[in-house]
Amino acid sequence: MSPLPDTLKVGVESIDRRHEEFWELYEALKASSNEEFASLFEGVIRHTQGHFAEEEADMAAIEYANKSEHEQEHRKALEEMNYFSEKAKCGKLMFAKAYVNERLRDWFSQHLLNMDSDLARVITLSRQ
Repeated sequence: MSPLPDTLKVGVESIDRRHEEFWELYEALKASSNEEFASLFEGVIRHTQGHFAEEEADMAAIEYANKSEHEQEHRKALEEMNYFSEKAKCGKLMFAKAYVNERLRDWFSQHLLNMDSDLARVITLSRQ
């Protein structure tokens, strides 16, 4: 498994750690066998729920101005992940694998570069 690319690091240790954990789980999911896929996908979702909860606590602690929009994006992402996870459990594995291989990585990268990097900027400013 490849480590989180440096281009996806935001410079706040707690955020980068969570992203590294997600990346490792995502890479394992992509490389998984058909038999392992649904279970590993559930693991990615559980991690993401905790990841988002920690991030939302970070936002509340600094009274982050874009908290509502950021949380809405989290809810939307989890709904999509759960939808495709259910497809995998119902035997539509190719559909779920296509989502993981073609959409999930792009969503993660875009969310990180657009929303999480701004959160990291504000967290860094709040510590000065």
